[in-house]
Amino acid sequence: MPTFGFEILISTSSPNNQSVAFLYRIPANYNKDALHTILVFFGGRNTDGKADASGRMGWGKWCDENNVFILAPGFKDDDYWEPEKWSGQALLDALAELEKNYNVDTEHLLYYGYSAGSQASNLFAAWRPDLCIAWVSHACGYFHKPTEAMRNTPGLVTCGDTDVARYVISRRFVRDYRAMGVEILWKTLPNHRHEVPMTSLELARAFLEYHLKHHRQRGSAAKTTEETVSYPFVGNDLTGDYYPANSPKVQAIKEEERVKLPDREIAEAWRKAAE
Repeated sequence: MPTFGFEILISTSSPNNQSVAFLYRIPANYNKDALHTILVFFGGRNTDGKADASGRMGWGKWCDENNVFILAPGFKDDDYWEPEKWSGQALLDALAELEKNYNVDTEHLLYYGYSAGSQASNLFAAWRPDLCIAWVSHACGYFHKPTEAMRNTPGLVTCGDTDVARYVISRRFVRDYRAMGVEILWKTLPNHRHEVPMTSLELARAFLEYHLKHHRQRGSAAKTTEETVSYPFVGNDLTGDYYPANSPKVQAIKEEERVKLPDREIAEAWRKAAE
């Protein structure tokens, strides 16, 4: 039996989304006696969710390895990336329906999005940070205004440096959070436009897996505070190199180009993304 192609239909008051389809994928080793995490996958603008729910771009393999469901909304227009208007409630309704048939955790979600979906990944996380383990936005054109409420909700932002408008917006967003003393993992993708490079996906998966494992180790306890997060490596976003945090070479990196990296696997994926 296929593990994807299943659909949940949700009614909304949105003119262009009176019936929204949420496509989902069941991990290969689904166990009804174990609680499974959900990756909410926001595709490009006005996607129907079918391709994203299929596990393409390597996400199916990753979700099978980590026992994670994929839930992909088929939102259309009406500022769907702004969850407080209508799409947030639609997602909550879809999660509630999914929970009726599967043992899934609807209170601790992972978000991934690219292009217009990256806006949704970011804004949905900011709308209800209590529901988000970690989020990733690639090639985003619109972010939430930095807020203290997101201090303990880890995020990764990636963008090609020739996707000029989005690159400038992304750098500004990361800079504004850093000014608040909050780390957003950032990666410049040299010589890339608006496409989704495989190396950015590998970094996204390493990042989400790191935070998923830490969440599972903590159980359903409260999130750790920013002060307890350790960053053993520091990257130079200009060159793509990284070093142990206590290396003298770190001091030579300009402050705005420093990227704090929480473990070696993420550090290696971060380095490869510059190739």
